[in-house]
Amino acid sequence: MNNAGINGAEYVKALDTDEKKFYGMDVNQRVEWMVKRFNETADAANKCLQTNYYGTKHVTEALLPLLQSSSDGRIVNVSSKYGQLKLIGNEEVRQELNNVDNLTEQRLDELLDKFLRDFEAGEVAAHGWQIGLSAYKIAKAAMNAYSRILATRHLELRINCVSPGYVKTDMSMNSGVLTPEEGARNVVKVALLPDGGPTGVFFVKGEEASFE
Repeated sequence: MNNAGINGAEYVKALDTDEKKFYGMDVNQRVEWMVKRFNETADAANKCLQTNYYGTKHVTEALLPLLQSSSDGRIVNVSSKYGQLKLIGNEEVRQELNNVDNLTEQRLDELLDKFLRDFEAGEVAAHGWQIGLSAYKIAKAAMNAYSRILATRHLELRINCVSPGYVKTDMSMNSGVLTPEEGARNVVKVALLPDGGPTGVFFVKGEEASFE
């Protein structure tokens, strides 16, 4: 299971461990509370892509020979609902990321490079990239696409993505609605799917969902 994750932002306020302030807040309100407490910088965006996408990719490539030697090799990439394609306003990018039959790893690199150039130029919104946690969202969308590419290339493996839900961690400033144990349970459920189970699938809280 790959679980590399940072949110691509720099906190401007110290972590407050008192959870009483979240009482009565739904998930969207909690996320909004968190977003108001950090800045998204070019350096943080670059680190986010390097960790969330390239970190996952490099670990996967290193372990592929070992997984291929197994009778039931599995890869579970921890993703997010923020990686769903519907959040990308750029129709061309959205279609490219969804066209896994023709999408290549090189093209993914090119799209991520373009995102970083647009981010540094302050043109994220102008070019239809996601607003708010922009780097985190595009990194997860890219990882989902990469996972689907691998799934079509390595039919002998089970390769899936899973969104564990909004979990209480330092990354979410403890604003999540699930405990780490509950989030982990959603991931492990996918790792323990029966032999011959689905591959190239996105799971949200343990249930099959759309990449789109």
